[in-house]
Amino acid sequence: MPNENNNGDKSTSASPPSSSDGGDVPTATRGGHHQDQRRLQVSPHRVTLPIHPMPSCEQSRLAMSVIDKIKPTVRISHNLAWTYGDYLNDLPRRLGTNMALDSATEAFLFAVQRSLNRAEVPAQSVLERYGLALTALRTCLDDPVKAREPETLGAILMLMNCQQYLWCPNGNQLGHGHSEGAAQILRMRGRPSMDDPFERKILLSMRAVVLFESIFTDRVVFTDKEWIDMFDSKVYTLSPESQAVECMTRLGNMMRRARTVLQDDSASQFDKVVIQHEAQGIYNEVQPAVTILRERYQKLKLRMASSEFVPDEMTDFVHCHWVRSYGLGLAITIFINELRIAVWPDPAEIVQESHAFALEILELAREGRPYRPHGSNALGLCLIAAEMGTDDAVLKEDIRRLRHDYAMDFTDTELNQIPKVESVVLVCGRQYSQALKKKAGSSSPSTSP
Repeated sequence: MPNENNNGDKSTSASPPSSSDGGDVPTATRGGHHQDQRRLQVSPHRVTLPIHPMPSCEQSRLAMSVIDKIKPTVRISHNLAWTYGDYLNDLPRRLGTNMALDSATEAFLFAVQRSLNRAEVPAQSVLERYGLALTALRTCLDDPVKAREPETLGAILMLMNCQQYLWCPNGNQLGHGHSEGAAQILRMRGRPSMDDPFERKILLSMRAVVLFESIFTDRVVFTDKEWIDMFDSKVYTLSPESQAVECMTRLGNMMRRARTVLQDDSASQFDKVVIQHEAQGIYNEVQPAVTILRERYQKLKLRMASSEFVPDEMTDFVHCHWVRSYGLGLAITIFINELRIAVWPDPAEIVQESHAFALEILELAREGRPYRPHGSNALGLCLIAAEMGTDDAVLKEDIRRLRHDYAMDFTDTELNQIPKVESVVLVCGRQYSQALKKKAGSSSPSTSP
């Protein structure tokens, strides 16, 4: 009989020494500086710890621990490659070449393993590895050659992944402390190179994180040309999901221009019409991709509902992927609709459409529950979009409860307070709509002087 470990691994063969074997995550910092490890408390800012290259035996154990989390026999609810990106499949062979990547990978595995079994991995161990990883990253960034290596980029992305387990502000998946730093590195690198598949996959994941961050904060800003350079890649024309994401490259700056126009009492009607035209254009561009995602998902649902349907080992993977892909398409459409609502003279139909999409996302998130924590992780972002996509108080509360439920998958009460799920605000959304403000004012009961 196959034994199923806490990774969801259904393999009949014995697993290599790894995080699934009772938290035995390989330690990249043994030997001479073991005492320094114990002295590191919770501060990630100490820079006096010596960081040494990883011994070959530790490199092998670390690589096997990564493989243990990404191999096909690990079900989708615990498969890290399905959650964080295809670059993880290339990660094991890159270990041992860059101390920042080694340390960041170890910290990430500790954080993941603690989320699965907190009795076996102390919170202090996670913080220690995270602090050591920050120190190793600083060392590599101080070296101009190392700083430009794909492995150093990988270390930054792994530390961004860690933050979901260490800090979850307001119960959402935004506001990661490394996003602004990642944005600066992307800006310095300019147009990506296609020569290294590992680098290409890392940049694919990193750019997506920075792109979504840019519509929520003014601290992550690129020019339109910089966005085009970053996303000018054949990678983004291969799937409807990528096409939908590519449509967002102009959204952040478009929101900033719209906000400026809406806040300027002297802005002309022509300025407003230009923004309306741009917003409608990006909406029209994303619709073909979202239509494909919808049809793909609905076709699978009909097939699964058939009495002749026989599930196989790939059913969960396909279903989970279609659920979160369609949810992402709806979320992106809601974000675009928020801009349209802000600038439209009468946004009633747009508001109604976003409300319908919010209902769909809520159902998709419920449907994705069996794939938690990792398989349906992306639906947390979709729920953020769903909450802002409706003004219905009951629906908004239902969405918020499920958002909190999803956030608790990664919340460690020893490292965080239990998150209070709060609303997230776009750079420019319906809160700037002059039409909605006018409607709200006219519907308010008048008072006698």
